[in-house]
Amino acid sequence: MKYGGYMSFWVKGKAFSPVGEMLKCMLLLLLFFSLPLTTKAEKRSEDDEKQRYFALLLLNLAEELDYELDIIRQAKEAGMNSVVLTVYWDKVYRRSPNDPGDWSKTDNQIKLATQLGMKVGIRIFVGRNTSYLPNFWTVDNSAKDFKKFPLREIYNYTHFSFHHQPSVQMAENFVREVTNRYKYLQEQKQLIYVSVVNTPTQELGYHHTNIPVGGEYQNMYASLFDYSEASVKGFGEWAQNKYKKIVRLNLLWGTEFKAFKDVYAPVNPWEPQDSFFGRWGKDWYIYRHEVLKTYNDRMIRVIKSVDPGIKYINEFGSVMDRESGLRGTLGFHDLAEHADGTKIHDLETYDHLYTMDIIRSNTPAGKWVMNEVFYDSYKPYFEYYEQIDECFQNGAKLIAFVMSTPAHIQAMREVIINSSRKWVNVPLEPIVPKDTTSYLLSRALDKGVYDVAYPNWKKLARNGGAPKPVYVKLVEDLFTEEYWKAAANNPPYLLNPLPMRIAAVGRDFSFKIPTTTFADADGQVVKVEVPNLPAWLRFENGEIKGRSDVLGDTRILVKGIDDEGGAGEAFFTIRIDTRENANQPPTVRENFPKLVIKVNESFSFKLPKEAFVDTDGSITSIEASGMPAWLTFQNGEFKGFPTTTGEYRIFVKAYDDLKAFVETFFVIQVVEPQFINNPPYLSRTLPVKYAKVNEPFAYRLPPDLFSDGDGYISLITVQNLPTWLSFSLNEFSGTPTEEADYRLIIRAYDNGGSYIDTPFLLKVEVPYLTFDLLQSGRPIDRKKLQSLKKEEVLLVDSLPALLNIYAYGNFEFDRVNFQLTGPYRYESKATKFPYALFQENGGFAPYVGRYTLTATAFHQDSLVLTTTLPFSIAAGDSLNIARSLTDWQAYPNPFERVFNIKLPEGTAASQYSFTLVTVSGQRIPVSSQKVTVYDGIAQLDLSDFTLSPGVYFIRLEENGELVKLFRVVKR
Repeated sequence: MKYGGYMSFWVKGKAFSPVGEMLKCMLLLLLFFSLPLTTKAEKRSEDDEKQRYFALLLLNLAEELDYELDIIRQAKEAGMNSVVLTVYWDKVYRRSPNDPGDWSKTDNQIKLATQLGMKVGIRIFVGRNTSYLPNFWTVDNSAKDFKKFPLREIYNYTHFSFHHQPSVQMAENFVREVTNRYKYLQEQKQLIYVSVVNTPTQELGYHHTNIPVGGEYQNMYASLFDYSEASVKGFGEWAQNKYKKIVRLNLLWGTEFKAFKDVYAPVNPWEPQDSFFGRWGKDWYIYRHEVLKTYNDRMIRVIKSVDPGIKYINEFGSVMDRESGLRGTLGFHDLAEHADGTKIHDLETYDHLYTMDIIRSNTPAGKWVMNEVFYDSYKPYFEYYEQIDECFQNGAKLIAFVMSTPAHIQAMREVIINSSRKWVNVPLEPIVPKDTTSYLLSRALDKGVYDVAYPNWKKLARNGGAPKPVYVKLVEDLFTEEYWKAAANNPPYLLNPLPMRIAAVGRDFSFKIPTTTFADADGQVVKVEVPNLPAWLRFENGEIKGRSDVLGDTRILVKGIDDEGGAGEAFFTIRIDTRENANQPPTVRENFPKLVIKVNESFSFKLPKEAFVDTDGSITSIEASGMPAWLTFQNGEFKGFPTTTGEYRIFVKAYDDLKAFVETFFVIQVVEPQFINNPPYLSRTLPVKYAKVNEPFAYRLPPDLFSDGDGYISLITVQNLPTWLSFSLNEFSGTPTEEADYRLIIRAYDNGGSYIDTPFLLKVEVPYLTFDLLQSGRPIDRKKLQSLKKEEVLLVDSLPALLNIYAYGNFEFDRVNFQLTGPYRYESKATKFPYALFQENGGFAPYVGRYTLTATAFHQDSLVLTTTLPFSIAAGDSLNIARSLTDWQAYPNPFERVFNIKLPEGTAASQYSFTLVTVSGQRIPVSSQKVTVYDGIAQLDLSDFTLSPGVYFIRLEENGELVKLFRVVKR
C-alpha cells in the first residue's frame, strides 16, 4: 500500500492523459524499485562489515545430543546475536572415517540458532580423544614432546604430528566434508567464519603442556612439541638445505655435529621456552613455524576451494604471552597471510587494550580481529565487563563467550544483557592510532612480547587520561632474507696481511705466498690466484717469480679462493731497489674490524696503537687511501660525516723508518639508524661455580646470560679453557684432576658480528658443608647465633627457646636431607637455599644432651656428600653436660619421639627396665636397643611405637620392682 499511496499522491489533481499518466507511473515505479534495491544491497554489505558479533561459544563437551540447545536459547534471549559451534572429528566419526557419521548435534544446533536469527561460526576440531585413534592414526603418529611422550592432555585429547601426512590428509578430508555440509550457511549469509583447531585446548598451533604416560592431570608439565622422529629428521634435512655445509651450521649454532644426519632439535627440559636460545634455537622456531604455516595454509585452501567467500579465521591461544613461543604463534602475522583474520583467547589478567592493539596492528585492513572470554565462577563481574569493553573498544569484530551449561548463562545473564545492549548495534569503525611502537620477533622469542613491547606501549597508550590506541608493529625479522645472509658462503678473509718485498734490480726474485695468508670460517681455502701480473713476473706452484731491470714499486693483488668459489683479497708491493736490502718491513699485529656506522651522524675511529709492528725499526707513518669524500684521516684517526649509505673499503699502509710498508684494509658500512647493530649486553652475572676433584663436572650457561637489543646471540665462545674442560652447545663438561682456580672469558657474538666478554670463575675443590645455628621464629625474629662446629658444646642458659640449623655448601645442591638424633629427633628435606633443618617458623627446643646432625646433599638426584656434625647442649660444662640436671629429671613433656631421663650418678641404664603403659593398662616393654645413655641421660626412642596423641606412663623398674613412674603426654 506504500507504493500505491505514493502513486495516488503523485497524480492527485493533475490533468494528464491516461496513456501518458500510465507511462509516467511505470517509469516512476521502475526507478523506485531499481535504484533503491541496488543501494540496499550495497548498504547491507557495508552493514555486514560493520556488524559486531557477541557470540556464545560452545565447546560441545557434553555427550547428550541436545544438551546445549537450551544454552543457545538463553543466550539469544539475553541479547547475543551469534553462536560459535565446535565440530568434533572424533564425535562425528568415532570408530572409522567410513562410518555414516553422526552430525545430529551440530545440525540441531545450527537449525535452532538460525531459526532464532543468530549468525553461526564453526570451529572444526581435528584433535582426537586417545580412545578413538584406531583406524585414524596410532599414538606413535601423535605429536611428541622432548621426552618422546605422545601428546596427552585434558580429557585425554591428542593430535597428529603435522609431519604424518596420512593423518593430515584425513583431517583435510574431514574439514572439506564439514565445509561442504554447511556451506549453505554462507550462501544464506548466516555464516560468520570457519576455523580449524588441533590442540586439546581447541587452538591452532603446538600445544605447550603434556601429561606423562600413565600420569594424571596433576602431573602435567610445561613442554615443547614436536619432537617426533619425523619432525626431528625433517629439521635436520631442512638445516642441510639452508646451510649446505655442516661446518657452517656448527659455526653459527656453536655445535660440533659431524654430519647433518646427527643434527637434532635443541631443548631445555627445565625451561622449554629457552630451547629457542641462540641461532640453533631460532632455527628450531623457524622450522616449526614453517611446518605449522604449511599445515594451516593447506586447511585454508581446502575451505576456500569449497567456497572462496567463506571467512577463515586463525584461532590462537595467544600471540604475545610467554607460552606463545611454545605454541609457535609469535609470528602470527605470517601465519595469517592467507587467513581472513585472527582470533585469540585472552585471560582475564591480560591488558586487553594491549593485546587487541597487537593483533589489530598486524592485521591488514579488511581482515578481522577477534577475542574470547572464558567463564569462570571465581571471576568478579567487573573483569568480564572490562574484557568485553576493551576488546570491542579496540577493534574486535567478534567476542566469543565460552559457556558450557545453562547455569553459566544464568550466572552471566546480567553481563550478557548489558554488554549486548552496549555493543551489538554499535557499528565497527576503523581505528586510527596516532602513536607507533614496534618489537622484533627474535627479541620477543628471547624475552617475551610483554617485556619487549608492553613498557613502550604503556607509555603511549596509558599515559594519563583516556587510553589511546597504539600501532604496535611486529617485525618478523626471523622470516626475512636478511636472516639467511649469515648462512650464505663466507668468502675467505685476510688473516695475515702480506708485507712488501724488496728485491735488487736485475736479480732473480721469488716469494712464496704463505698458506696462512687467508682463512675461511665456513670451509677451506682451496687455491690462491695472482691475476694481472706484469710481464716480468709469473706465478707457479704458489710462488711469485721474476726479474726486473726497472726500479720502482709494483702492487700485487692476491686472491684466496674457497671451496664454494668465494674469493678474498690481499695486496702487497714488490719494490725493486738498487741493492739487496735486509730491512724487514712492518707487519700487522691486529686486524681491524668491520665498522658499521649511521648515516648523517658524526663518526670517528682511532687506529689501535698495536695495529702495526716493526721488528727491526719503528713505525714512522701511516697512510690511508680509498676514502670517500666525507672521510678524513689524520694523526691515526678517521673522522667524517657520511650523508649517504654505502660500503667502503679503506686501505691502510704503515711505513717503517726505511720506507718499507705493509698494506691492509678494512670496511666501513654506512647504514640507516634503524639498521645499526648495537653490541650484545650482559643480562646477568655468573656465579662462582665449583667442581669436585676427580668427578665429572657439567654446567650449562643460563639462556638469558646475554641479550641483544637489535638482534640475537648467534655464537658463544670461551677463552682460557683448561685442558680437562670442554665447551660445546653452551655447556661445560670435563673431569678435573686437582684443585685449582680458573678465570675463563666467555664471549657472545650477535648476528651482526659484535661481541661482549664476561668472566667466569671456576673453582675446583673438595665439596663441604658448613652450618649455622639460628634463633628460630618469624623472619623478623630470626638471627644467627654462631657457626656450628664439630663437638661444639652449647650452654643451655645462653640459648633461645627455639633453635634452627642452616646448611651452606661450596656447590649447588638440589636437595639436602637432614637427620637430627639425640634428646630430640627430627628428619627433613630442604630443596631451596638456604637449606634449613626446619622450614618457616619451625625449630627445636634446646634440650640438654648430645646430638648428631647428619646432612646429605644431592644434585640432580646424585649424592654429592654426607656430613656428620656431633654437638651437645649442656646444662653444666663441656666435661659434664648434665651436671646441673637433677636426678630423675625427665624431658620433654609433652614429647614427640624421644623421652629423656637424667639417671642418678653412678647408675647405668642396663640395671633398669623401661615399660610404656597406656591409660587402659596395656604394658609395652621398651627394649634395650631403644635406650641410649649419654652423660647419665637415658634417651628412650619411642618412634616405632606409632603412638596416638594422649596420656601415657613410663615405668622404670629394677629387678622387677618399681623405681619411678612418669606421667607423659604424646603430642
